[in-house]
Amino acid sequence: PSVNLVGNHELYNFNRKELAEQPWLRHGDKEYYSFSPAEGWRVIVLDSYQIALIGHDENDPRRLEAVELLARENPNVSPDGADGDWFVGMEDAGYRRRFVPYNGGFGREQLDWFRSEVASAARAGERVLILSHVLLHPKAGGGSTMAWDYEEALEVVRSEEANGCVAAVLCGHDHKGHYHRDEFGVHHCTFRSPLNKGEEGKAFGMMRVSADCLEIVGPAVDDLLPDVEERPWSTVIEDDAIPGPCESIKLLLSDANKSNVLRKEEKIRTSTEADQEIIVAS
Repeated sequence: PSVNLVGNHELYNFNRKELAEQPWLRHGDKEYYSFSPAEGWRVIVLDSYQIALIGHDENDPRRLEAVELLARENPNVSPDGADGDWFVGMEDAGYRRRFVPYNGGFGREQLDWFRSEVASAARAGERVLILSHVLLHPKAGGGSTMAWDYEEALEVVRSEEANGCVAAVLCGHDHKGHYHRDEFGVHHCTFRSPLNKGEEGKAFGMMRVSADCLEIVGPAVDDLLPDVEERPWSTVIEDDAIPGPCESIKLLLSDANKSNVLRKEEKIRTSTEADQEIIVAS
């Protein structure tokens, strides 16, 4: 099975009504949900354009909220999102540079749902992987490609109810990619765009998920997750799943809730082949 996320380029070409009819999405209009790929793990899929200038009908409340928000935070943006010099006077605006039409927001309804999902996973002793097209952490990119309400989303990840259950946040959007491990031990992986190198690049790979670590495997992992200062070193390995030369990056997980996951995995694990695999394509 595959999981497809709604990003800005989908919304440049399809409106929400059209997306709701596509077989490659679960819902289209509100594309956020969760599922359990294996015992002890929960994947939470977020829709980072619920509040947005793009994709919604002109009078959709979610678009009107975006118009009001951007008028307050970045008056350079016109209500249609097309006109205006968005970055005039924003050179020293810091993270406020995120208030541009190609980003979006989760919105209160989704954030409330997100909090309940994370709390539910923590109570069940599950580890969580979060998928979002737009970034949740400013240090996981260039500082301008985060969701408009990223701070509220991060507060959910770091909340007492979450109890440290979030293992990683996997994003795209920022074409250069980045990596950051925050002070709570959460891995923020921003995968690079295949557009960077075109046919000469290898911006794809696989993530193996176990109780102890997340292992990213691919023919050229630097093409997928850039070799920045914080990122662990890659090593050359042999892997039957990927033909030809193969590289690996291991992201160690924190101890939070690890014992619960280990107990659950012992029930279903008979060998290392029980580790789950996620194919990653930016």
